[in-house]
Amino acid sequence: MEAMITGVRGQEGRRVRLLLLLVAMFGLAYEAFLLFGASLVAPYRFPIPYAVLIFDTPFALVATGVGYLCLERHRLRQDFQSAAIGISLWLAALLAVAHIVAQPDYPGTPGVDPGVGPYFFFGSYFAALTGAGLGTHYADRGLSLTDRRRWMIVASIVALSVAIVFAVLIVHPLLPSLVMRPGRLTPFAVWTAGIANGAVGLWALWGSRRRLGAAGSEHTFVNLLALAAFIWLLGLLGFLLFPYRYAISWYLAGVARPFGVGVIFVALLREQGWLYREARARLRDLEQLHEAGQALVASLDARQLVNTIAVKGLAISQADASILYQLDPRAQVLRAVTCCGSTGLTIDGLELPIGRGASGLAAYEQRPVWTPNVHLDPILRLPPEVGERLARPGLTAVLAVPLLAQGGQVFGSLSVLYREPRTFAEADVQLLWAFGIQASVALENARAFDRLALRAKHDAALQDFGRRLLQATAEKDVVDDAVNITARLLHADNVALFLAGPGGQLRLVAGVGLAPDMVGTNTVGASIESFTEYSLLRKETIEVEDFALDHRFSIPSYVAKHGVRSGIMIPLGVQEQPVGVLASYNRAPRRLTDEEKRVLTSLAHQIAVALDKVRLYAELQNNLEQLQETQAQLSQADKLKALGTLLSGMAHELNNPLGTIQLSVELLKRKGPLDASLARRVEIIEAACARASRIIHDLLAFARRETPERRRVDLNEVIELTLDLQAPQLELNKIRLVTTLEPGLTIWADPHQLQQVFLNLFSNAIHSMTTANGHGILTVRSLRRGSEVVVEVEDDGLGIPSEHLRRIFDPFFTTKAVGAGTGLGLSLAIGIVENHGGRMHADNLPGAGARFTVCLPVGEGVEATALAAPAPLLPAVDTVDVLVVEDEDSLREQLIEVLHDLGYQVVAAATGQEALTRLLQEWTYDLVMLDLRLPDVDGQIIWQRALASHPELAGRVVFMTGDIMSAETQSFLDEAEQPFLIKPFTIEQVRRVVSQVLAAGS
Repeated sequence: MEAMITGVRGQEGRRVRLLLLLVAMFGLAYEAFLLFGASLVAPYRFPIPYAVLIFDTPFALVATGVGYLCLERHRLRQDFQSAAIGISLWLAALLAVAHIVAQPDYPGTPGVDPGVGPYFFFGSYFAALTGAGLGTHYADRGLSLTDRRRWMIVASIVALSVAIVFAVLIVHPLLPSLVMRPGRLTPFAVWTAGIANGAVGLWALWGSRRRLGAAGSEHTFVNLLALAAFIWLLGLLGFLLFPYRYAISWYLAGVARPFGVGVIFVALLREQGWLYREARARLRDLEQLHEAGQALVASLDARQLVNTIAVKGLAISQADASILYQLDPRAQVLRAVTCCGSTGLTIDGLELPIGRGASGLAAYEQRPVWTPNVHLDPILRLPPEVGERLARPGLTAVLAVPLLAQGGQVFGSLSVLYREPRTFAEADVQLLWAFGIQASVALENARAFDRLALRAKHDAALQDFGRRLLQATAEKDVVDDAVNITARLLHADNVALFLAGPGGQLRLVAGVGLAPDMVGTNTVGASIESFTEYSLLRKETIEVEDFALDHRFSIPSYVAKHGVRSGIMIPLGVQEQPVGVLASYNRAPRRLTDEEKRVLTSLAHQIAVALDKVRLYAELQNNLEQLQETQAQLSQADKLKALGTLLSGMAHELNNPLGTIQLSVELLKRKGPLDASLARRVEIIEAACARASRIIHDLLAFARRETPERRRVDLNEVIELTLDLQAPQLELNKIRLVTTLEPGLTIWADPHQLQQVFLNLFSNAIHSMTTANGHGILTVRSLRRGSEVVVEVEDDGLGIPSEHLRRIFDPFFTTKAVGAGTGLGLSLAIGIVENHGGRMHADNLPGAGARFTVCLPVGEGVEATALAAPAPLLPAVDTVDVLVVEDEDSLREQLIEVLHDLGYQVVAAATGQEALTRLLQEWTYDLVMLDLRLPDVDGQIIWQRALASHPELAGRVVFMTGDIMSAETQSFLDEAEQPFLIKPFTIEQVRRVVSQVLAAGS
């Protein structure tokens, strides 16, 4: 189609070709005359004073001026051509000045000068021809120069000319002479200058061959530049054919240089004139586009806008008619929506397939398309019925531009038509193309406005629907309202809402446009062949544009019964838990728009949340009494816990006097037969002591310290037991539990204390998530890391403010509201963890939430029950020395007496300092019975200092404690690995443990 472009510029191209032909004919005649008629002009030489000055000075001035104009042209165009011509002309001008200075040719010296003048004469020609060659060959190449670089180029030209002058002065004595008498060039000069300049000149002419005679500003400039090079070649070649100084050929060679520069000047003037005309034309086009643009933005009504586009397109292009087409993407056809201009043109039912006709091809290729005769153009393949409609009003030439929406989508096309065949200039095409872009933007704005208005309408309806859902407490109210608003907003013919039931079946609970007997009775089985069940199982939206063409799923009977052709199903779910499916159907093939899909997604989310709310509301109603009862039980449990702590402390204080009573009773019974009255009283005392011991045991059990000794504990069992206690709170607050517990994590610890730690962490996490979101995810992990086990508790709640991270374990510090917390939970928890030899820290998670990390050593210890195992008993001998360290006087005396009765030599110490003195000075004891709680020096310190001085004491010590095996005491006993007695103890327990230690030592 581009081959048809002959345009209105054809006459201009023909004039340029005629001019070039005339100059070529004159040049050939001139050269032929010099070649064959040299004998006729040989005697004629006309010496003129100041000849060199007269001919070279104008050339130097004109070349300098035109060179400056070329550089100014470069400032606008930033092209290589302008810069090359300007620089070359300036260099040629400087060499001409050098020629004047080297050989002034004044009247006083009219003879032949064999000096350096010819070098500069031919060099000036060479520089000018080089610039012309660069301009013709690289006319389309860009070159950006700053003002600083331009000044650098000027300095470089001056430096280069000076360098050429000095080079000629140095080299020319070494070369053959260029001139011989009587003023004739030597053969060396003729051939050297002819080959160098002729080659550059022919190169310059060859570069213009593609633009020879072509129209347009760029082509005309190159053609005139080639003409200047041709004139320079004619003048130089004439002089070389008749190489006599002061001959006609010499004078013509001097005139040819400024004349060629004048041709370049004329080219610059023609270009400026063309640019002025083009600027005026573009200004008119811009005024028309501005007026059309104002008309396009005056309205956002799409129907009014398409009429405005047709009218303004007709006015801008000065056409006889205009037609605006809109694309139907499904049918892939353009449908005429409006026309303007010709009264005989009808567009009712006018359709144009994509890719056919000017408008169809413009929409298909998304570019302007034109033809001088739409009826004869074989490329367009215009449908016959469309051609007949265009032929009735005599419309022939067509120019069509596409109307593109945002993102490159085709809205349609705009065609302007003319009755007379015509071609279209590039400016005509660009003008309508620019208007098409404006029209596309206006159409996109109108469509965007319509979309925003529709979105606002939908959002208002969704907001109102959400308010109604907040007030609804019954499932029927929710589902009925849901299907009605879905049918209204999506313009659906049928709507169905299914809820998931037992066995994976979907039950139809509400509908619009469905048979009344179907609602509440119709079910869909759990099969992926049903696209409704498929949507639920895959948790994705399924849309079917036409059931007749989609063979992925079987068509349900209730769908076929109502004659629907298209549908879309979206699953309903809350926290990834499937609830049901919402389905919308139409009786014609249809695909929902993005806005309609957004509305459907929002509806599905609100419906799912509302159904879950209704379910939770029912559960809350059913469990309200249970929760009240649980709260009462929790309140009672707090009271019992406080009472248990008090009783545990009291039981601890009773251990020492009970030990004294127990040993006293047993000693009395060992003294011999007692009278009946005394024996009865001893039995009463012993029974009372046993009863007190049982009471202490019961009190310890009540205080949850029935086994104060640490033991081997499965950490995961402790975690799971604690989570079981928190299960109601997790469910009530919609907290999803995620556990990752590494099996086989057994540690040496107190399970009840660990349970207290985890209970506090879980309770804090639940409170944080409930306060932040009303729901959340609680993550609990356990794993082994070297010699430690690690438990991580994560939540996605509020997190911990950075300024509070360092204080959360401080006693009485809390971030909860007043009355909601005591600030003791985390303080007690970290105390328990540290008493177990572990550590605990907290940090915030990226995004939201916090993580508490508990690290506990695996640990090793001796079970308290190990001492109850039978051991070999050794007879007591009076050579065994026993040191008894006890601050309770009565208990110490009783223990001394027991040991004496067993046959041992006993030394007593009432204070820790006395015990240290005896152990460090009189350290040869076979056995040391050491109380861990002394008023002055702790038993642990005594053990460590004595062992440091006398390592042989290891294995000879039995510890005594009434501390109920606190964490600190248990840790020490685990480390020391020595036998111990728990107060109150019996004589039999004393005898066994002493015998066991002595047996191990022997």
